[in-house]
Amino acid sequence: MKMLTHALVFYVAGLIFCSFTYAAEQGTTTGMAAFNPKGDVKSYKPGVAIWSGTFVGVSITDARKGPLHNSGWDCTGEVVIQDGNVHRAGGYCLVTDQDGDTINLMWERTNIPGSPTEVNTKGTYLSGTGKYVGIKGHYTFACRGPCTITSGEYKIP
Repeated sequence: MKMLTHALVFYVAGLIFCSFTYAAEQGTTTGMAAFNPKGDVKSYKPGVAIWSGTFVGVSITDARKGPLHNSGWDCTGEVVIQDGNVHRAGGYCLVTDQDGDTINLMWERTNIPGSPTEVNTKGTYLSGTGKYVGIKGHYTFACRGPCTITSGEYKIP
């Protein structure tokens, strides 16, 4: 009987340990990000311009944790402007944290049509490596110079 009791204690302890070890991480995201764009503008008649390029940046989160905290960004982008208004903008980003784990995401501008200097975007997490395998969720930015991470939710299995 004593052996059965010990086995049961170890079994329950193992269940508790495993539930903490494999519990899904989830959270919300707010913070700041800054980017440096580089690209080319091509003009089309009448009055259409397309910016195509890349931008790199960094982000930190208010909570000092989560997938966008202390992360570097390497992104692509395309912006369609006609008569001074942005009509389409979007691209891809590879986000890399300080441990080298990465997240693939797609971003798109949400305030269309709109001013080229007041940008709101939404990013959707596609996949990840390391601790981000299976990540799902999104974030939103408001950019007027540096970007504010205004909201976001993520879940990692």
